[in-house]
Amino acid sequence: MRSEMVVGSSGGGIDRRGFLIWSGRGLGAGAWAALAGCGGGDGQTPDDPPLPPPSVEEIPPASAEARLLRRASFGVTAETQARAQALGVAAYVEEQLAYEALDASAIEAEVAERFPLALASPAALRSGFPGNQVQIVTELLGAALLRAYFSPRQLFELMVEFWNDHFNVHLRNGIAPIFHPDYQQNAIRAHALGRFDALLLATARSPAMLYYLDNFLNFAASPQENYARELLELHTLGVDGGYGETDVKEVARCFTGWTIDRTSAAFVFEPALHDDGPKTVLGTPITRGGAGDGEQVLELLAAHPSTARFIATKLARRFVADTPPPALVEALRQSFVASGGDLRACLRTLFAHPEFTAVQDAKLPRPTEFLGQLVRNLAPGGRFPAGDAWRPYFAILDLLAQIPYYWATPDGYPDLAAYWGGTSGLLNRWRVGLALGLPDFAAAFDPARAAGAAQSLSALVSEVEARLLYRPLAAPDRQRVLDWLVAETGADAEAVLAAGTRAAVVPALVALLVSSPYFQLR
Repeated sequence: MRSEMVVGSSGGGIDRRGFLIWSGRGLGAGAWAALAGCGGGDGQTPDDPPLPPPSVEEIPPASAEARLLRRASFGVTAETQARAQALGVAAYVEEQLAYEALDASAIEAEVAERFPLALASPAALRSGFPGNQVQIVTELLGAALLRAYFSPRQLFELMVEFWNDHFNVHLRNGIAPIFHPDYQQNAIRAHALGRFDALLLATARSPAMLYYLDNFLNFAASPQENYARELLELHTLGVDGGYGETDVKEVARCFTGWTIDRTSAAFVFEPALHDDGPKTVLGTPITRGGAGDGEQVLELLAAHPSTARFIATKLARRFVADTPPPALVEALRQSFVASGGDLRACLRTLFAHPEFTAVQDAKLPRPTEFLGQLVRNLAPGGRFPAGDAWRPYFAILDLLAQIPYYWATPDGYPDLAAYWGGTSGLLNRWRVGLALGLPDFAAAFDPARAAGAAQSLSALVSEVEARLLYRPLAAPDRQRVLDWLVAETGADAEAVLAAGTRAAVVPALVALLVSSPYFQLR
Protein backbone atom coordinates (compact mmCIF):
# COMPACT_ATOMS: atom_id res chain seq x y z
CA MET A 1 0.00 0.00 0.00
CA ARG A 2 1.31 3.46 -0.89
CA SER A 3 0.85 6.11 1.76
CA GLU A 4 1.81 8.82 -0.74
CA MET A 5 -1.43 8.23 -2.65
CA VAL A 6 -3.77 11.02 -1.56
CA VAL A 7 -7.34 11.31 -2.76
CA GLY A 8 -7.79 14.29 -5.08
CA SER A 9 -10.79 16.56 -5.47
CA SER A 10 -12.15 19.06 -7.94
CA GLY A 11 -10.96 21.78 -5.58
CA GLY A 12 -7.29 20.89 -6.10
CA GLY A 13 -6.78 17.78 -3.98
CA ILE A 14 -6.83 16.82 -0.30
CA ASP A 15 -3.42 17.82 0.98
CA ARG A 16 -1.52 15.04 2.78
CA ARG A 17 0.25 17.50 5.06
CA GLY A 18 -3.05 18.93 6.23
CA PHE A 19 -4.40 15.43 6.76
CA LEU A 20 -1.46 14.36 8.91
CA ILE A 21 -1.41 17.57 10.93
CA TRP A 22 -5.04 17.14 11.99
CA SER A 23 -5.04 13.39 12.55
CA GLY A 24 -1.71 13.58 14.34
CA ARG A 25 -2.89 16.25 16.79
CA GLY A 26 -4.57 13.54 18.81
CA LEU A 27 -7.66 15.43 20.01
CA GLY A 28 -7.12 14.90 23.71
CA ALA A 29 -3.94 14.87 25.76
CA GLY A 30 -5.17 11.99 27.91
CA ALA A 31 -6.24 9.95 24.92
CA TRP A 32 -3.01 10.69 23.11
CA ALA A 33 -0.97 9.50 26.05
CA ALA A 34 -2.80 6.17 25.90
CA LEU A 35 -2.48 5.96 22.13
CA ALA A 36 0.98 7.23 21.23
CA GLY A 37 2.96 7.80 24.39
CA CYS A 38 4.07 4.20 24.61
CA GLY A 39 6.69 1.92 23.11
CA GLY A 40 6.62 -0.53 20.20
CA GLY A 41 4.36 -0.26 17.20
CA ASP A 42 4.00 -3.25 14.95
CA GLY A 43 6.42 -5.57 16.68
CA GLN A 44 9.23 -4.57 14.34
CA THR A 45 10.45 -1.37 16.05
CA PRO A 46 9.71 -1.51 19.80
CA ASP A 47 11.96 1.49 20.53
CA ASP A 48 10.08 3.98 18.36
CA PRO A 49 9.93 7.41 20.04
CA PRO A 50 6.47 8.52 21.21
CA LEU A 51 4.70 11.24 19.26
CA PRO A 52 4.27 14.59 21.05
CA PRO A 53 0.95 15.04 22.85
CA PRO A 54 -1.17 17.96 21.66
CA SER A 55 -2.93 20.34 24.01
CA VAL A 56 -6.52 20.10 22.83
CA GLU A 57 -9.95 19.05 24.05
CA GLU A 58 -10.76 15.64 25.47
CA ILE A 59 -12.83 13.23 23.41
CA PRO A 60 -16.53 13.26 24.33
CA PRO A 61 -17.84 9.94 25.65
CA ALA A 62 -19.54 7.44 23.39
CA SER A 63 -22.97 6.08 24.26
CA ALA A 64 -23.23 3.10 26.60
CA GLU A 65 -24.27 0.91 23.67
CA ALA A 66 -21.37 2.01 21.46
CA ARG A 67 -18.87 1.56 24.28
CA LEU A 68 -20.11 -1.98 24.87
CA LEU A 69 -20.04 -2.85 21.19
CA ARG A 70 -16.53 -1.52 20.62
CA ARG A 71 -15.35 -3.99 23.29
CA ALA A 72 -17.77 -6.89 22.88
CA SER A 73 -17.64 -7.18 19.10
CA PHE A 74 -15.30 -6.67 16.17
CA GLY A 75 -16.93 -3.32 15.44
CA VAL A 76 -20.06 -1.30 16.01
CA THR A 77 -22.53 -1.20 13.14
CA ALA A 78 -25.76 0.69 12.72
CA GLU A 79 -27.66 -2.59 13.09
CA THR A 80 -25.92 -3.76 16.25
CA GLN A 81 -26.18 -0.32 17.82
CA ALA A 82 -29.91 -0.24 17.11
CA ARG A 83 -30.27 -3.74 18.55
CA ALA A 84 -28.42 -2.81 21.73
CA GLN A 85 -30.50 0.33 22.10
CA ALA A 86 -33.74 -1.61 21.63
CA LEU A 87 -32.84 -4.37 24.11
CA GLY A 88 -30.75 -2.39 26.56
CA VAL A 89 -27.11 -3.16 27.30
CA ALA A 90 -27.75 -5.95 29.83
CA ALA A 91 -30.23 -7.80 27.61
CA TYR A 92 -27.95 -7.42 24.60
CA VAL A 93 -25.11 -9.03 26.56
CA GLU A 94 -27.40 -11.92 27.49
CA GLU A 95 -28.38 -12.37 23.86
CA GLN A 96 -24.72 -12.55 22.84
CA LEU A 97 -23.88 -14.96 25.67
CA ALA A 98 -26.66 -17.27 24.49
CA TYR A 99 -24.90 -17.38 21.13
CA GLU A 100 -26.34 -20.75 20.08
CA ALA A 101 -29.72 -19.06 19.61
CA LEU A 102 -28.26 -16.47 17.22
CA ASP A 103 -28.67 -17.72 13.67
CA ALA A 104 -25.22 -17.98 12.10
CA SER A 105 -26.27 -20.61 9.56
CA ALA A 106 -25.75 -18.33 6.56
CA ILE A 107 -22.19 -17.50 7.62
CA GLU A 108 -21.37 -21.14 8.39
CA ALA A 109 -22.79 -22.20 5.03
CA GLU A 110 -20.59 -19.61 3.34
CA VAL A 111 -17.55 -20.91 5.24
CA ALA A 112 -18.34 -24.46 4.14
CA GLU A 113 -18.79 -23.41 0.51
CA ARG A 114 -15.84 -21.03 0.15
CA PHE A 115 -13.35 -22.41 2.67
CA PRO A 116 -14.05 -26.15 3.03
CA LEU A 117 -10.49 -26.99 4.04
CA ALA A 118 -11.01 -24.90 7.19
CA LEU A 119 -13.46 -27.61 8.31
CA ALA A 120 -11.52 -30.69 7.17
CA SER A 121 -10.13 -33.41 9.43
CA PRO A 122 -6.39 -34.00 9.90
CA ALA A 123 -6.68 -37.36 8.14
CA ALA A 124 -8.32 -35.76 5.10
CA LEU A 125 -5.78 -32.94 4.89
CA ARG A 126 -2.78 -35.18 5.41
CA SER A 127 -3.37 -37.04 2.17
CA GLY A 128 -2.60 -33.95 0.09
CA PHE A 129 0.10 -32.39 2.25
CA PRO A 130 2.33 -30.45 1.56
CA GLY A 131 0.90 -29.71 -1.88
CA ASN A 132 -2.26 -28.30 -0.28
CA GLN A 133 -0.46 -26.30 2.41
CA VAL A 134 -0.95 -22.83 0.89
CA GLN A 135 -4.61 -23.54 0.22
CA ILE A 136 -5.20 -24.79 3.79
CA VAL A 137 -3.61 -21.67 5.24
CA THR A 138 -5.52 -19.37 2.89
CA GLU A 139 -8.87 -20.98 3.70
CA LEU A 140 -8.21 -20.96 7.45
CA LEU A 141 -7.53 -17.23 7.31
CA GLY A 142 -10.52 -16.55 5.09
CA ALA A 143 -12.84 -18.51 7.38
CA ALA A 144 -11.48 -16.73 10.46
CA LEU A 145 -12.08 -13.25 9.00
CA LEU A 146 -15.47 -14.11 7.53
CA ARG A 147 -16.73 -15.39 10.87
CA ALA A 148 -15.14 -12.63 12.95
CA TYR A 149 -16.44 -9.77 10.85
CA PHE A 150 -19.83 -11.01 9.71
CA SER A 151 -21.15 -13.55 12.18
CA PRO A 152 -24.02 -12.32 14.39
CA ARG A 153 -22.25 -14.14 17.23
CA GLN A 154 -19.82 -11.31 17.80
CA LEU A 155 -18.97 -11.90 21.46
CA PHE A 156 -18.43 -15.59 20.74
CA GLU A 157 -16.06 -14.76 17.88
CA LEU A 158 -14.14 -12.34 20.10
CA MET A 159 -13.70 -15.10 22.66
CA VAL A 160 -12.53 -17.44 19.92
CA GLU A 161 -9.75 -14.96 19.19
CA PHE A 162 -9.05 -14.53 22.92
CA TRP A 163 -8.58 -18.26 23.45
CA ASN A 164 -6.56 -18.65 20.27
CA ASP A 165 -4.04 -16.26 21.83
CA HIS A 166 -4.25 -17.85 25.26
CA PHE A 167 -3.75 -21.35 23.83
CA ASN A 168 -1.66 -20.18 20.92
CA VAL A 169 -0.64 -22.69 18.23
CA HIS A 170 1.52 -21.30 15.44
CA LEU A 171 -0.05 -22.20 12.10
CA ARG A 172 3.10 -22.26 9.98
CA ASN A 173 5.04 -24.85 11.94
CA GLY A 174 5.96 -28.00 10.02
CA ILE A 175 2.84 -30.08 9.42
CA ALA A 176 0.75 -27.87 11.74
CA PRO A 177 -1.67 -26.79 8.94
CA ILE A 178 -3.22 -30.27 8.76
CA PHE A 179 -4.06 -30.16 12.50
CA HIS A 180 -5.24 -26.57 12.71
CA PRO A 181 -8.81 -26.85 11.32
CA ASP A 182 -9.56 -29.59 13.85
CA TYR A 183 -8.05 -27.44 16.61
CA GLN A 184 -10.32 -24.54 15.69
CA GLN A 185 -13.49 -26.59 15.42
CA ASN A 186 -13.15 -29.10 18.23
CA ALA A 187 -11.01 -27.33 20.82
CA ILE A 188 -11.32 -23.55 20.59
CA ARG A 189 -14.73 -22.99 18.98
CA ALA A 190 -16.39 -25.91 20.77
CA HIS A 191 -15.55 -24.44 24.20
CA ALA A 192 -14.99 -20.69 23.72
CA LEU A 193 -17.99 -19.81 25.90
CA GLY A 194 -18.19 -23.01 27.89
CA ARG A 195 -16.25 -24.17 30.95
CA PHE A 196 -12.55 -23.52 31.31
CA ASP A 197 -11.75 -27.07 32.43
CA ALA A 198 -13.37 -28.54 29.30
CA LEU A 199 -11.49 -26.06 27.10
CA LEU A 200 -8.22 -26.91 28.84
CA LEU A 201 -8.72 -30.64 28.32
CA ALA A 202 -9.70 -30.16 24.66
CA THR A 203 -6.56 -28.17 23.93
CA ALA A 204 -4.35 -30.67 25.78
CA ARG A 205 -5.72 -33.55 23.68
CA SER A 206 -5.63 -31.67 20.39
CA PRO A 207 -3.10 -32.99 17.86
CA ALA A 208 -2.30 -29.35 17.03
CA MET A 209 -1.16 -28.63 20.60
CA LEU A 210 0.49 -32.04 20.99
CA TYR A 211 2.53 -31.31 17.88
CA TYR A 212 3.25 -27.61 18.49
CA LEU A 213 4.60 -28.08 22.02
CA ASP A 214 6.22 -31.46 21.31
CA ASN A 215 4.14 -33.53 23.72
CA PHE A 216 3.64 -36.10 20.96
CA LEU A 217 7.31 -36.94 21.65
CA ASN A 218 6.88 -37.13 25.44
CA PHE A 219 7.93 -40.64 26.48
CA ALA A 220 8.77 -42.18 29.85
CA ALA A 221 12.33 -42.86 28.72
CA SER A 222 12.90 -39.20 27.75
CA PRO A 223 10.27 -36.80 29.15
CA GLN A 224 9.59 -33.72 27.01
CA GLU A 225 8.90 -30.64 29.17
CA ASN A 226 7.74 -28.06 26.60
CA TYR A 227 4.02 -28.59 27.04
CA ALA A 228 4.29 -28.94 30.83
CA ARG A 229 6.08 -25.61 31.12
CA GLU A 230 3.63 -23.68 28.93
CA LEU A 231 0.65 -25.40 30.56
CA LEU A 232 1.72 -24.00 33.94
CA GLU A 233 3.04 -20.61 32.84
CA LEU A 234 0.68 -19.61 30.01
CA HIS A 235 -2.43 -21.78 30.12
CA THR A 236 -3.25 -21.92 33.83
CA LEU A 237 -1.28 -20.63 36.85
CA GLY A 238 0.73 -17.82 35.29
CA VAL A 239 4.45 -17.20 35.69
CA ASP A 240 4.01 -16.21 39.36
CA GLY A 241 1.40 -18.87 40.07
CA GLY A 242 3.34 -20.80 42.70
CA TYR A 243 4.92 -23.67 40.79
CA GLY A 244 8.60 -24.65 40.56
CA GLU A 245 10.93 -26.60 38.32
CA THR A 246 10.08 -29.83 40.11
CA ASP A 247 6.41 -29.30 39.25
CA VAL A 248 7.33 -28.81 35.57
CA LYS A 249 9.19 -32.10 35.53
CA GLU A 250 6.41 -33.95 37.36
CA VAL A 251 3.74 -32.56 35.03
CA ALA A 252 5.79 -33.66 32.03
CA ARG A 253 5.89 -37.20 33.44
CA CYS A 254 2.11 -37.13 33.88
CA PHE A 255 1.62 -36.45 30.17
CA THR A 256 3.96 -39.13 28.86
CA GLY A 257 2.17 -41.32 26.33
CA TRP A 258 -0.21 -38.55 25.17
CA THR A 259 0.61 -38.58 21.47
CA ILE A 260 -0.76 -38.60 17.90
CA ASP A 261 -1.91 -41.74 16.12
CA ARG A 262 0.03 -42.14 12.87
CA THR A 263 -2.92 -43.64 11.01
CA SER A 264 -5.80 -41.35 12.01
CA ALA A 265 -3.72 -38.26 12.90
CA ALA A 266 -5.86 -38.04 16.05
CA PHE A 267 -5.05 -38.03 19.77
CA VAL A 268 -4.14 -41.37 21.27
CA PHE A 269 -2.79 -42.52 24.62
CA GLU A 270 0.00 -45.11 24.40
CA PRO A 271 0.31 -46.99 27.75
CA ALA A 272 3.70 -48.41 26.82
CA LEU A 273 5.13 -44.88 26.60
CA HIS A 274 3.70 -43.68 29.93
CA ASP A 275 5.65 -43.24 33.16
CA ASP A 276 3.66 -45.18 35.77
CA GLY A 277 5.84 -44.15 38.71
CA PRO A 278 4.56 -42.06 41.63
CA LYS A 279 4.21 -38.33 40.96
CA THR A 280 3.37 -35.21 42.96
CA VAL A 281 2.26 -31.89 41.44
CA LEU A 282 1.86 -28.75 43.57
CA GLY A 283 1.96 -30.94 46.66
CA THR A 284 -0.84 -33.20 45.42
CA PRO A 285 -0.19 -36.91 44.77
CA ILE A 286 -1.18 -37.95 41.24
CA THR A 287 -2.80 -41.35 41.65
CA ARG A 288 -5.12 -42.17 38.75
CA GLY A 289 -2.56 -43.85 36.53
CA GLY A 290 -2.34 -44.03 32.76
CA ALA A 291 -4.01 -41.21 30.81
CA GLY A 292 -5.76 -40.31 34.07
CA ASP A 293 -2.51 -38.81 35.39
CA GLY A 294 -2.66 -36.01 32.84
CA GLU A 295 -6.40 -35.57 33.31
CA GLN A 296 -5.94 -35.24 37.08
CA VAL A 297 -3.28 -32.56 36.54
CA LEU A 298 -5.60 -30.59 34.26
CA GLU A 299 -8.41 -30.75 36.82
CA LEU A 300 -6.03 -29.66 39.57
CA LEU A 301 -4.79 -26.71 37.54
CA ALA A 302 -8.24 -25.61 36.34
CA ALA A 303 -9.44 -25.39 39.95
CA HIS A 304 -6.30 -23.74 41.33
CA PRO A 305 -6.65 -20.23 42.85
CA SER A 306 -3.76 -18.92 40.75
CA THR A 307 -5.56 -19.97 37.57
CA ALA A 308 -8.68 -18.07 38.62
CA ARG A 309 -6.68 -14.89 39.16
CA PHE A 310 -4.66 -15.34 35.96
CA ILE A 311 -7.73 -15.78 33.76
CA ALA A 312 -9.57 -12.95 35.55
CA THR A 313 -6.67 -10.59 34.92
CA LYS A 314 -6.43 -11.49 31.25
CA LEU A 315 -10.17 -11.02 30.70
CA ALA A 316 -10.15 -7.65 32.44
CA ARG A 317 -7.13 -6.57 30.42
CA ARG A 318 -8.70 -7.73 27.18
CA PHE A 319 -12.02 -5.98 27.61
CA VAL A 320 -11.29 -2.95 29.80
CA ALA A 321 -7.75 -1.64 30.29
CA ASP A 322 -4.10 -2.58 29.90
CA THR A 323 -3.76 -2.13 33.67
CA PRO A 324 -7.00 -3.73 34.83
CA PRO A 325 -8.87 -2.19 37.78
CA PRO A 326 -8.14 -4.38 40.85
CA ALA A 327 -11.80 -4.42 41.91
CA LEU A 328 -12.82 -5.81 38.54
CA VAL A 329 -10.11 -8.46 38.59
CA GLU A 330 -11.22 -9.56 42.05
CA ALA A 331 -14.87 -9.74 40.99
CA LEU A 332 -13.93 -11.86 37.99
CA ARG A 333 -11.76 -14.11 40.14
CA GLN A 334 -14.64 -14.70 42.53
CA SER A 335 -16.99 -15.40 39.62
CA PHE A 336 -14.55 -17.90 38.11
CA VAL A 337 -14.23 -19.75 41.43
CA ALA A 338 -17.94 -19.67 42.31
CA SER A 339 -19.03 -20.89 38.88
CA GLY A 340 -16.35 -23.56 38.52
CA GLY A 341 -14.80 -21.75 35.58
CA ASP A 342 -18.03 -21.03 33.71
CA LEU A 343 -16.90 -18.49 31.12
CA ARG A 344 -20.36 -17.04 30.50
CA ALA A 345 -20.73 -16.35 34.21
CA CYS A 346 -17.38 -14.55 34.20
CA LEU A 347 -18.31 -12.38 31.22
CA ARG A 348 -21.69 -11.61 32.76
CA THR A 349 -19.84 -10.35 35.82
CA LEU A 350 -17.42 -8.34 33.69
CA PHE A 351 -20.01 -6.48 31.61
CA ALA A 352 -22.19 -5.69 34.64
CA HIS A 353 -19.33 -4.38 36.78
CA PRO A 354 -19.18 -0.60 37.46
CA GLU A 355 -15.54 -0.47 36.33
CA PHE A 356 -16.51 -1.72 32.88
CA THR A 357 -18.91 1.20 32.55
CA ALA A 358 -16.61 3.76 34.14
CA VAL A 359 -13.50 3.08 32.07
CA GLN A 360 -13.38 4.07 28.43
CA ASP A 361 -10.71 4.89 25.85
CA ALA A 362 -8.21 2.89 27.90
CA LYS A 363 -7.50 0.36 25.13
CA LEU A 364 -5.89 0.67 21.75
CA PRO A 365 -7.76 -1.83 19.54
CA ARG A 366 -5.49 -4.51 18.15
CA PRO A 367 -5.20 -4.72 14.35
CA THR A 368 -7.95 -7.34 13.98
CA GLU A 369 -10.37 -5.05 15.84
CA PHE A 370 -9.20 -1.94 13.97
CA LEU A 371 -9.80 -3.73 10.67
CA GLY A 372 -13.07 -5.18 11.91
CA GLN A 373 -14.55 -1.74 12.57
CA LEU A 374 -13.62 -0.79 9.00
CA VAL A 375 -14.85 -3.95 7.33
CA ARG A 376 -18.12 -4.17 9.22
CA ASN A 377 -18.99 -0.62 8.14
CA LEU A 378 -17.29 -0.23 4.76
CA ALA A 379 -17.44 -3.65 3.06
CA PRO A 380 -19.36 -3.21 -0.21
CA GLY A 381 -22.96 -4.23 0.29
CA GLY A 382 -22.22 -5.04 3.92
CA ARG A 383 -20.96 -8.49 2.94
CA PHE A 384 -17.68 -10.39 2.90
CA PRO A 385 -16.22 -9.72 -0.57
CA ALA A 386 -16.73 -12.42 -3.17
CA GLY A 387 -13.96 -14.52 -4.67
CA ASP A 388 -10.47 -13.32 -3.77
CA ALA A 389 -11.54 -9.72 -3.19
CA TRP A 390 -11.12 -10.22 0.58
CA ARG A 391 -7.34 -10.55 0.18
CA PRO A 392 -6.70 -6.85 1.03
CA TYR A 393 -7.85 -7.72 4.56
CA PHE A 394 -5.01 -10.20 4.78
CA ALA A 395 -2.59 -7.62 3.37
CA ILE A 396 -3.66 -5.07 5.98
CA LEU A 397 -3.23 -7.50 8.85
CA ASP A 398 0.17 -8.42 7.42
CA LEU A 399 1.13 -4.72 7.39
CA LEU A 400 -0.16 -4.27 10.94
CA ALA A 401 1.48 -7.53 12.09
CA GLN A 402 -1.49 -9.52 13.38
CA ILE A 403 -2.30 -12.27 10.91
CA PRO A 404 -4.49 -14.86 12.70
CA TYR A 405 -2.54 -17.91 13.93
CA TYR A 406 0.83 -16.43 12.90
CA TRP A 407 2.32 -15.53 16.29
CA ALA A 408 5.30 -17.86 16.54
CA THR A 409 5.72 -18.24 20.32
CA PRO A 410 3.26 -19.89 22.72
CA ASP A 411 2.24 -16.66 24.50
CA GLY A 412 -0.04 -15.38 21.71
CA TYR A 413 -0.36 -11.87 20.29
CA PRO A 414 0.21 -9.11 22.87
CA ASP A 415 -2.76 -7.30 24.38
CA LEU A 416 -1.02 -4.07 25.38
CA ALA A 417 -0.83 -0.67 23.69
CA ALA A 418 2.90 -0.68 24.43
CA TYR A 419 3.26 -3.25 21.66
CA TRP A 420 0.89 -1.81 19.06
CA GLY A 421 0.98 1.93 19.70
CA GLY A 422 4.41 3.24 18.67
CA THR A 423 5.04 5.55 15.73
CA SER A 424 5.45 2.81 13.12
CA GLY A 425 2.28 1.08 14.29
CA LEU A 426 0.28 4.31 14.08
CA LEU A 427 1.78 5.31 10.74
CA ASN A 428 0.78 1.95 9.29
CA ARG A 429 -2.78 2.49 10.51
CA TRP A 430 -2.77 5.88 8.82
CA ARG A 431 -1.55 4.20 5.64
CA VAL A 432 -4.52 1.87 5.80
CA GLY A 433 -6.87 4.83 6.14
CA LEU A 434 -5.32 6.50 3.11
CA ALA A 435 -5.56 3.30 1.06
CA LEU A 436 -9.30 2.81 1.58
CA GLY A 437 -10.18 4.95 -1.42
CA LEU A 438 -7.66 3.45 -3.84
CA PRO A 439 -9.07 1.64 -6.89
CA ASP A 440 -7.26 -1.58 -5.96
CA PHE A 441 -9.31 -1.71 -2.76
CA ALA A 442 -12.68 -0.92 -4.31
CA ALA A 443 -13.94 -4.50 -4.04
CA ALA A 444 -13.00 -4.66 -0.36
CA PHE A 445 -13.97 -1.20 0.91
CA ASP A 446 -16.65 1.30 -0.04
CA PRO A 447 -16.02 4.54 1.91
CA ALA A 448 -19.22 6.02 0.49
CA ARG A 449 -21.23 3.66 2.74
CA ALA A 450 -20.18 5.81 5.69
CA ALA A 451 -21.49 8.99 4.05
CA GLY A 452 -24.99 7.81 3.26
CA ALA A 453 -26.91 10.29 1.14
CA ALA A 454 -25.27 13.40 2.59
CA GLN A 455 -24.55 16.01 -0.08
CA SER A 456 -22.81 18.93 1.68
CA LEU A 457 -19.50 19.05 3.54
CA SER A 458 -21.28 19.68 6.82
CA ALA A 459 -23.69 16.79 6.30
CA LEU A 460 -20.82 14.51 5.24
CA VAL A 461 -18.96 15.15 8.48
CA SER A 462 -22.11 14.42 10.48
CA GLU A 463 -22.85 11.22 8.59
CA VAL A 464 -19.34 9.79 8.75
CA GLU A 465 -19.15 10.69 12.42
CA ALA A 466 -22.40 8.81 13.08
CA ARG A 467 -21.84 5.86 10.72
CA LEU A 468 -18.15 5.12 11.35
CA LEU A 469 -17.09 6.59 14.69
CA TYR A 470 -20.36 5.99 16.56
CA ARG A 471 -19.38 8.81 18.90
CA PRO A 472 -19.58 12.61 18.65
CA LEU A 473 -16.71 14.81 17.64
CA ALA A 474 -15.93 17.61 20.09
CA ALA A 475 -17.28 20.87 18.65
CA PRO A 476 -13.81 22.39 18.07
CA ASP A 477 -12.62 19.21 16.37
CA ARG A 478 -15.67 19.07 14.14
CA GLN A 479 -15.00 22.66 13.13
CA ARG A 480 -11.36 21.86 12.35
CA VAL A 481 -12.40 19.04 10.06
CA LEU A 482 -14.96 21.19 8.34
CA ASP A 483 -12.55 24.13 7.95
CA TRP A 484 -9.97 21.80 6.42
CA LEU A 485 -12.45 20.39 3.92
CA VAL A 486 -13.66 23.87 2.96
CA ALA A 487 -10.09 25.10 2.47
CA GLU A 488 -9.13 22.09 0.37
CA THR A 489 -12.21 21.97 -1.83
CA GLY A 490 -13.21 25.61 -2.05
CA ALA A 491 -16.81 24.50 -1.46
CA ASP A 492 -19.28 26.12 0.91
CA ALA A 493 -19.87 23.95 4.00
CA GLU A 494 -23.66 23.84 3.52
CA ALA A 495 -23.87 23.84 -0.28
CA VAL A 496 -24.66 20.72 -2.30
CA LEU A 497 -21.41 19.30 -3.62
CA ALA A 498 -20.75 18.42 -7.23
CA ALA A 499 -20.75 14.67 -7.71
CA GLY A 500 -17.04 14.54 -8.49
CA THR A 501 -16.10 16.62 -5.47
CA ARG A 502 -18.25 14.49 -3.17
CA ALA A 503 -16.72 11.29 -4.56
CA ALA A 504 -13.22 12.61 -3.85
CA VAL A 505 -13.96 14.13 -0.45
CA VAL A 506 -15.59 11.08 1.14
CA PRO A 507 -12.53 8.76 1.10
CA ALA A 508 -10.33 11.56 2.42
CA LEU A 509 -12.77 12.36 5.22
CA VAL A 510 -13.06 8.68 6.12
CA ALA A 511 -9.27 8.33 6.13
CA LEU A 512 -8.92 11.37 8.38
CA LEU A 513 -11.43 10.19 10.97
CA VAL A 514 -10.14 6.60 10.88
CA SER A 515 -6.69 7.96 11.69
CA SER A 516 -7.87 9.97 14.70
CA PRO A 517 -8.11 8.76 18.32
CA TYR A 518 -11.89 8.91 17.97
CA PHE A 519 -11.54 5.73 15.92
CA GLN A 520 -8.31 4.40 17.38
CA LEU A 521 -9.35 4.16 21.03
CA ARG A 522 -12.05 2.09 22.67
